Amino acid sequence: MTTQRRGASIRIFLIDGTPQGMRLMERIGWTGCCLSFSRSDYDRARHRAELQRSGVYVLVGADPQGARPARIYIGEGEEIRTRLDAHVREKDFWSSAFVLSTKDDSLNKAHIRYLEARLIAMAHAAQIAAVENATNPAALGRLSEPETADMESYLDEVLILLPLLGVTAFEIYDEPEVSAAKVTSDDKAQIAGTRYRLRTQQTEAEGYSDSRGFAVLAGALARRETKVMVGGYQRLREELIADGILIPENDQQYRLSRTYIFDSPSSAASVLAGGSKNGRTEWKDDHGRTIKDNEEATAASPA
Repeated sequence: MTTQRRGASIRIFLIDGTPQGMRLMERIGWTGCCLSFSRSDYDRARHRAELQRSGVYVLVGADPQGARPARIYIGEGEEIRTRLDAHVREKDFWSSAFVLSTKDDSLNKAHIRYLEARLIAMAHAAQIAAVENATNPAALGRLSEPETADMESYLDEVLILLPLLGVTAFEIYDEPEVSAAKVTSDDKAQIAGTRYRLRTQQTEAEGYSDSRGFAVLAGALARRETKVMVGGYQRLREELIADGILIPENDQQYRLSRTYIFDSPSSAASVLAGGSKNGRTEWKDDHGRTIKDNEEATAASPA
């Protein structure tokens, strides 16, 4: 039986009364919580109860190398404030912090080491952000089966909260079981779920729009030879090759080793084709319509 996703209510408390200030996120029926704040607010955040409990935290900032959209560091502490005090002195890259704990301070040392190890592993697997952690702690075998299940349930909640705060570094893409092109009665493709294909010289790929960007399916073939590309696309292509996401297929092509979410159709088309492309006109559905065609048809249809 397929599990149907249900709606979720999230409570976001603006501690300072402004969206840019400290925020506390909770869910009804869950003892966990997430406190987020900027580095400039740490002098006030460090006095809050959430930082005096045990838990894990994620530090986020710009990637100094510019290869990834962000750099992150994941840590744990029996009193989180002690660890963050050290990071203020020793780590310069981070500009935002996200502290994950519980309202009843029920996480012990084994729990938080497990959560830290799982989050580091997920960040490495997702390959969205540069991970500052030098090693991945091997702490997964130290919990009983019931405790492991409890921590996995805790992570399920965390992975809902963090993207709402702009932290997408742990999102490992799972292709939906059903994602066929949908066509209306007047033969106009709806944007949601429509599969698009890219076919240029030495390039063959399939993808579709995702809430996080444009997903290109594993197995796509990319051209090895490159032409003039916008700097950001060239850096992304080089990073995908270095990370083993684009791997050699033959002397003329690379192959996408796993489904990857690009930030836009143009980014996907440019990286795969080896030259700057307008993805809204290059990707076409089974009827030969481009993304631009379908967007314009949707905008022109009756409400």
